[in-house]
Amino acid sequence: MSRKDCERCRERGYRPGPEQIRQYSRREFLKIASLAAGGAFGALSLPGLGITPRAWGAPSPERVVRVHCGTVQDWSFADPYFYEHVKLPAMRDMFARGLCNLTGRTNVMDAWHDLLVGWQPGQKVAIKLNLNSYDFNANQTCEMAYVVIESLKLFGVPAADMKVFDVVRVFPTYWRNRWDSDVDYVNSAAAQWDPNATCYFPAIDTTHRFPMVLSQADHLVDICLQKGHKGYVTGSMKNHFGSQESPYDLHVDRFENICTLSASPFIVGKTRLIVVEGAYMTWHHEGDPFEETEATNLFPTGPSGRSSPNYMMLGTNMVAMDSVLGDIQNVERAARGEPTWTNDFIDMAASAPYGLGPRDHGVLVPNPAGWSESDLSYGILDYVSLDLPPADRRQIDAMNLELKSGAIHWSQLQHLVERYGENL
Repeated sequence: MSRKDCERCRERGYRPGPEQIRQYSRREFLKIASLAAGGAFGALSLPGLGITPRAWGAPSPERVVRVHCGTVQDWSFADPYFYEHVKLPAMRDMFARGLCNLTGRTNVMDAWHDLLVGWQPGQKVAIKLNLNSYDFNANQTCEMAYVVIESLKLFGVPAADMKVFDVVRVFPTYWRNRWDSDVDYVNSAAAQWDPNATCYFPAIDTTHRFPMVLSQADHLVDICLQKGHKGYVTGSMKNHFGSQESPYDLHVDRFENICTLSASPFIVGKTRLIVVEGAYMTWHHEGDPFEETEATNLFPTGPSGRSSPNYMMLGTNMVAMDSVLGDIQNVERAARGEPTWTNDFIDMAASAPYGLGPRDHGVLVPNPAGWSESDLSYGILDYVSLDLPPADRRQIDAMNLELKSGAIHWSQLQHLVERYGENL
C-alpha cells in the first residue's frame, strides 16, 4: 500500500479488496469459520476480527528483530528493585529502531502504518503485559509499557483509546504505585467479561470468556518477557493465559490449551505487534526473581561487568517469536549445565490444525557484527539482530541529516540525543 493510500485509510478507514482477501490462507479461513460455526469463539461481529496484516504488506511472519543495548540497565542484582535500573532513553531508542527494522521503514510513523493495519481515529488498542509474578519477581516494567504508549501517541492514538491489561492478576503493589500514565490499566479487579467473546477448550471441555478490554479492541500489542515455566519457555503465546478469565484449569493439557487460545480470532486476529522486554530473564520459572545470566557467547558482559540479555525483540507472529525465545532460553540453560527444553507447544502451534506460523530452530554461529561472540542463525525465519553502541556526536550528526532529509521522525533523533545526554 502506498503512503498516499495510507493517508486515505486514515481519513475513511480501510477495507481489504478482493485480491488482498485472496492472500488470506484458505486453510486458516476454513478452520476459523468451522470453529466459529460451532460457537468456539463466541460472537465474531466484534472489533478487529478478520484483519490479516500480511495481506497488505505488513512484515512477514518470519521476520524477528532483536535489538541489543548493553546500557539498557545497570542493576547489580543485589537488591530486588530491578525496575529502578532500566534506562528509559535506551528503551525508547531500541523500540523505535526495532520497529523500523521490523517493517523495513526508516520513519517510525510509517512503521506503525504498516503494523496497525486499517487504523483510523477512534479505534482501540489493547496492550497485553506479563504481570504474572508477585512482589518483586519477574514482571513487566512500567517503562516498557510507557515506551509503547508514547510511540502510539506520536502516531495519533490518544490515551483514551488505549489500555494495558493482564486480567488474571491484581498487579504487584509496587507496580501500581509506580504507574504514571494517563492510559488506564485493567487488572483482575477491574476486568469486565464479555459473554459474547469466548474460547472453547476441547482438551478440557470448558469455555472461558475474554475481557471487554480485549474483545472491544481493534488492535492488540503483545508485550512479554524472557522467562521459563519449569519445563518450557513462557513467551508470546503463554502470555495470553492472562488474556482470558482463568488460567488455572488451562494448565491441564496446557500445550493444547496454549495453542487453542492462541488460535482464537480474539488473539491471532487482533495481534499487530509482539514485543519482548529482554533486559532481564529467568532461566527456570516465571515466578522466580530476575537473576544474573550465565556469561555466554550470546550474552556479552555489559559495561557493569555483569551478564544479562539486555535486549528487546520485535515481531508479528507468535510461533516465530517463541521459536527464538526458546532458543535463547536454551543457550542460557545449557551454559548452566541444565537440560534444554523442547518446547513442544511451539511445534504444535505451527502444525495442523492450528497452523499459526513458521517454526524454526536456530544454531549458534559467529556474530559477524562482533558485538557478541556468537548469534543465532535460522533457515526459515528472517532473523535480524543489531547492537546499539553508546551514543556519540557522530551518530547524532548523521541522524540529524536524516531528519533534515525527511527520512525519519523527529522523535528518533530525540531518543538518540537523550541516550547521549545520559551516557547510554
